[in-house]
Amino acid sequence: MALLKKLILSVITSLAFALCTPFITQASPLAFSTERIAGQDRVETALKISQKGWDSALTVILCEYNDYPDSIAATPFAVNLNAPILLTKGDSIDPRVVKELQRLSPDKVILLGGTACLQPAIEKELEGLSLQWDRIGGIDRYETSVLLAKQLFSDSMILANGDNFPDALSAATFAGIKQIPIILTSTTLPASVIQYYQETAPKHLFVIGGEVVVPTKELTKNNFTIETRLGGYDRYETNAKVVSFMKDTYHSNDLFLASGITFPDAVAGTVLASKSNAPLLLTEKDDIPPAVYSIMREHMKVEPPTQDSNPSNGTNSSLNQGKVTASGGLNLRETPSSTGNVLITIPAAATIDLIEKQDQWYKTTYQSKTGWVSADYLTVTSKMGVISASGGLNLRDTPSSSGSMLVTIPKDTSVELIDQQGQWYKTTYQSKTGWISADYVTLSQTNAEKPTTPATPINLSVNGQVYILGGTGIIGSYAQTIIEGKVSSKYTDNLKTFPSLPSEIKQPTDPSRGDDDITPPADNPPPVTTYDPSKEVLINPFEGIPAQALSGKTIMIDPGHGGPDKGASGPTPTYEKNNTLAIAMALNDTLKQAGATVIFTRDRDVSLCTNTPYSEVEDLQGRVNLANQSKADLFISIHNDASLNTNVQGTSTYYSEDNPKQYESQHLAVSIQSAVIDTIKTNNRGPKQSGFYVLRNTTMPSILLETAFISNPYEEARLQNPTFQKNVAGAIFIGIYNYYKNPLPEA
Repeated sequence: MALLKKLILSVITSLAFALCTPFITQASPLAFSTERIAGQDRVETALKISQKGWDSALTVILCEYNDYPDSIAATPFAVNLNAPILLTKGDSIDPRVVKELQRLSPDKVILLGGTACLQPAIEKELEGLSLQWDRIGGIDRYETSVLLAKQLFSDSMILANGDNFPDALSAATFAGIKQIPIILTSTTLPASVIQYYQETAPKHLFVIGGEVVVPTKELTKNNFTIETRLGGYDRYETNAKVVSFMKDTYHSNDLFLASGITFPDAVAGTVLASKSNAPLLLTEKDDIPPAVYSIMREHMKVEPPTQDSNPSNGTNSSLNQGKVTASGGLNLRETPSSTGNVLITIPAAATIDLIEKQDQWYKTTYQSKTGWVSADYLTVTSKMGVISASGGLNLRDTPSSSGSMLVTIPKDTSVELIDQQGQWYKTTYQSKTGWISADYVTLSQTNAEKPTTPATPINLSVNGQVYILGGTGIIGSYAQTIIEGKVSSKYTDNLKTFPSLPSEIKQPTDPSRGDDDITPPADNPPPVTTYDPSKEVLINPFEGIPAQALSGKTIMIDPGHGGPDKGASGPTPTYEKNNTLAIAMALNDTLKQAGATVIFTRDRDVSLCTNTPYSEVEDLQGRVNLANQSKADLFISIHNDASLNTNVQGTSTYYSEDNPKQYESQHLAVSIQSAVIDTIKTNNRGPKQSGFYVLRNTTMPSILLETAFISNPYEEARLQNPTFQKNVAGAIFIGIYNYYKNPLPEA
């Protein structure tokens, strides 16, 4: 019967968030938008990361700028405190860091490492700034990682080699999101690590790295039981294996990219990546290693435009063409090598567009297949264009309408196009070389194949953003352009044909609404910039529902965050903790009217911590304890979503496969997600599985609703509107009612 439940839920979930995806037949390069977070040095880069992710902070963690082990091991602790990591030299606080501390206005600064690392003079400087401080530091990096681990509440442990940074860095966002401590070791287990393992007896031990860096023999000798080892033949494959292992935990479309050669720019970024629920990938300076490239490709949702999917018009960037001279035709190969797999044979005398050159090989597309052909069997020519402007077209000395006119080229004249800049072609006419507007040029129809209809522009925003940590001296411009899909990687493995992706992502129509409009992709919201509160119309959630429909049910409402934990913040700014409480209070009224008994985790602006400083894990455990002790029938956690990309909008509802009522939780998530989307008309980001602490540790069916994106100005304004808040509450009630009305089959 459990299998039947799983099958039914799989169908329900698929219908709730199905994708209508037309496929194209060829693989394409990576295609992400990118943003660098970088300063002039490692200290300033950490400041830029802090400014990107935090408007304020109750706690700040300060690390010595050459001390990677302590700062990487601190990631889950920093995420727990929602604390940015700042870097400084060991004998004094950098003046730029002082300014950032003043901007963040923390209650406390935690110094990471002993006094040999961050000297006592720094303590006095903090006191001079009227800042409280604390210090976490052991006799070595291994003991410091143990002390940090003791600040967390977890039944798991990550073990990574602390003698070099890449493996521990790869595990950092894994640890930050899952709140698992990172314990550093050497090839021989330190006494402090052995003692910690014996004292805590973790149920789950994740070893990061191969046998060379963390030998199984050493672990077995000390009675360590490995549950999972994630290691590759180098740091990049290890990184890829960790990210792949954690793929169900990452909920962001975005990626963070850090150097696999040097650590400083990455360590502060691990907290921001964890906070964003995004993976952190490692790369070389000038290219993307194949293992990481494959992960990035898997992360993509849609293909970029391909050479054969665009009409021959002024926007086509391929100006060179080649004519096949081989009498038996020319093989199109998967890679630029005579040993590459043959995709198709291009007939003799066929004319093809040449997209890119690599050594003696040209990249081209033929019959929807993209690959490489040998330059030895091609005659290369420039493309030809025909002037279409009725009065002729001005040839100018610069690619600009303000450029000086050299001559007017008559209509229907055929010209050779020798270069392109934006919407301008370079050509020569009557011994004068200059530029003509591409808007008035029709490319000659000499290709072997022509598209029959113009291609729809492909929206690449759904692929997400790649945040590059560090300047071009750390991760070069060429690597950045590979990520953006502008140039090809030089690794042969990155030139293989990947499984095709859709050319766009659409969501299905809602038959109950009787329209044919397609909802925009989740990360490509309609360009609404001005909020009109008069368009929020209060619904009647009880319409068609029997009175006292929830009589006898006890429901725990969990307004996310509270007290010192503001949660996410909006641009104006507004705070998540206030929005969640307002929706929770409205939900309380609605549920009581329906006959339910309601219990809160909080009904005012407080946290559930009994100790100071504030600890997120203690707060979350307090919520779990209240829910389990109350023996509530359902647990409803209310939150606001947030993204570094302020254009992102929409609603998600999460459940956990680790909850003992997994199937009921999934059924509840589907029901509430459907009701909320139907009511408030936000972008449907779907019911999703997640390992959120309150979901996996409660004993009743539990969901977490991410109502809307507080980081998006339009949705931030909606979240402030009492009518919107009441409508969300009404929608949650409708979802709960439908959950009980349409129960899963009994086991």
